Amino acid sequence: MSETNVLIIGGGPAGYVAAIRARQLGAKVTLVEKDALGGTCLNRGCIPTRALVRGVELLDLPKKAKEYGITYPAPEVDFARMIARKDTIIKTVGGGVQLLLKENGVEVLKGEARLVSRNEVEARTASGTSKLTANRIVIATGAHQQKPAVPGADTIITTTEALTLNEVPPSMLVLAAGPIGITFAVIFARLGSSVTVAHESAQILPGFDREIVGLLERELRKEKVKILTEASLKEISGESVTVTVKGKEEAITTKYVLVADSRVPNIEGLGLENAGITLINGHIKVNNRLETDVPGIYAAGDVAGGPMLAQAAFTGGRIAAENALGKSSTIDFNTIPRCVYTFPEIACVGLTEEEATTQGYQVRTGRFPFSANGLATVLGERTGLVKVVSDTKYGQILGVHILGPSATELISEAVLAMRLEEPSRVIGSTVHAHPTLSEALMEAMLDVSGETLHFISKNPRE
Repeated sequence: MSETNVLIIGGGPAGYVAAIRARQLGAKVTLVEKDALGGTCLNRGCIPTRALVRGVELLDLPKKAKEYGITYPAPEVDFARMIARKDTIIKTVGGGVQLLLKENGVEVLKGEARLVSRNEVEARTASGTSKLTANRIVIATGAHQQKPAVPGADTIITTTEALTLNEVPPSMLVLAAGPIGITFAVIFARLGSSVTVAHESAQILPGFDREIVGLLERELRKEKVKILTEASLKEISGESVTVTVKGKEEAITTKYVLVADSRVPNIEGLGLENAGITLINGHIKVNNRLETDVPGIYAAGDVAGGPMLAQAAFTGGRIAAENALGKSSTIDFNTIPRCVYTFPEIACVGLTEEEATTQGYQVRTGRFPFSANGLATVLGERTGLVKVVSDTKYGQILGVHILGPSATELISEAVLAMRLEEPSRVIGSTVHAHPTLSEALMEAMLDVSGETLHFISKNPRE
């Protein structure tokens, strides 16, 4: 039996970051991962998906270039090459993660780990089974996709399988219109598939600002993505799919049915009961320090609840490691940004206007359209807007919602302001380089007080 200061179960975003941070704080660290380092995000999620998004983004280049007086020949899709490039990116980024762990002195074991007590873990590797004893344990086993229990569900593919297709399918039905589902819908629509999205609720992208979603829906129609709301899957028979839409059955013929946003934490076989760890709503119960109710055991990432996002996992892994080694760090899920890699992109942080009103805030909003932004006009990317949700009493930024070019890059400034609890006027009075897209965020912040400079504000000046 060997002893380690900190034992990490799982090598995804939460796990490998926890391992690196624990080593930075001087701990001896062992990480056990049964699959590939980097987890879902790197191998089957955001990195390969973003690679395909970049690929289909270039399909629009000839049309845009023509507006600048430059003519390109009509693009041709080499899907096999696109998938091969995606695989190369995975290997490159994955190699970087392996190197980071090695250079930081983290011991990595490839195998399955199971808790046998509060400080003992059984690790089953290719060379046999061994017992590891640890003073502190961080569980970061992630989540997996779950297929719906309907007749014919064995023919459904997951996003993992969609990322390994060898040809562009003629048609695809995407189940659930969350960030992942909508992204895959746009990818395959741009590649030429006839795409239908079926979503159970009345609004796609639940939890996102309604105004922003409404603008995106218009863009999705331009991408020829058909959206069915208040729709549920009833059964599948070969390429014939029956969907119930607003109480009425509708038949759809499709090559593939893709399940996208249904994910459940990986808790099976972990031996959580042996350590007395409590579960809540299917995930490990933790507090805002990511401590379980068992002293010395922490959980981070998808397995611990909260938003199932890589950025949340990175943050959680760092915080769990710090607290395991005596620090006092907390996680604030309200300041973790969410992104959708559509055309244009969506990025948001904090409360929507509806959520803020429901929670009792007196709300004032600021808006600035990209059509009034100089660089967006230069780039030919004038669709979308920045929307700021602010509290009228203290000027506190409650949420920021962006639909537009580079939205996922622009959101970080808003995240920082919210973490520092700065009012909207701070970003509004901060000098931004010109011409830049970030000026749109500045102007939206100014609009909260009716002081936007390059657009006619509908808000009265304070």
